[in-house]
Amino acid sequence: MFLHGGGGTGKAFWHQIQYFSPSFRVIAPDMPGFGQSEWIDDVTSVEHIPHVLKGWFEILNISQCILGGNSMGGRVALSFAAHYPHMVSALIILDSVGVTLPNVPIINPLTLPPDQFMSGLVHDPQRYRQFTPYRTLEDAKELNRGRQIFAKYLGSQGIVPDPDQNLNQITMPTLLIWGREDRIIPLAYGKALEKALPDAELVVFDDVGHLPHIEVPQLTNQSIAHFLERRLPGVF
Repeated sequence: MFLHGGGGTGKAFWHQIQYFSPSFRVIAPDMPGFGQSEWIDDVTSVEHIPHVLKGWFEILNISQCILGGNSMGGRVALSFAAHYPHMVSALIILDSVGVTLPNVPIINPLTLPPDQFMSGLVHDPQRYRQFTPYRTLEDAKELNRGRQIFAKYLGSQGIVPDPDQNLNQITMPTLLIWGREDRIIPLAYGKALEKALPDAELVVFDDVGHLPHIEVPQLTNQSIAHFLERRLPGVF
């Protein structure tokens, strides 16, 4: 299961769905309020989403999964794995906040000027346009609404880790994927998260920004596949 970032939709993981579907049941949902999912009145902060996901898992009869996420989706995945570790066999985190580094600023992409939004998110906007799965007018409408929902989730707290998560609970094998040129959540957060987690390894992509699953989908897919082959033998 892959969880999209703030403002995005499950379609962000289109390349991963195509690559892994022959071997896995792959799900990339629109989280509450994003894409085609409705806003849930009782879910007013990012901390609430993992518990909504648990209920959704139960409806779908999912007892355990490989869980991944980018940015806000990675934050949700980390929190879910901390609260419900028995339901996660492996974790894949792409450019997500999980620790606090007071001296390393995080940029809220919603604060970027419109003409700098894309160049702030990705290292090479032209390459992003080549690989992006968001290509229709409906996609554009969902992304625009998603930015408003993302702002609603953030409120005044900004982009911070889940204060209730305990990283020591996240003992399952964890792959951290980071773009070296990520301006939103800099690589320092990936390095610190690798040290903070009991069983994590960090892979860094050069010339990549905040969205490696879209910017370099083939490299991202291969890295995930190699990780699963090594850490969950027989699964992939």
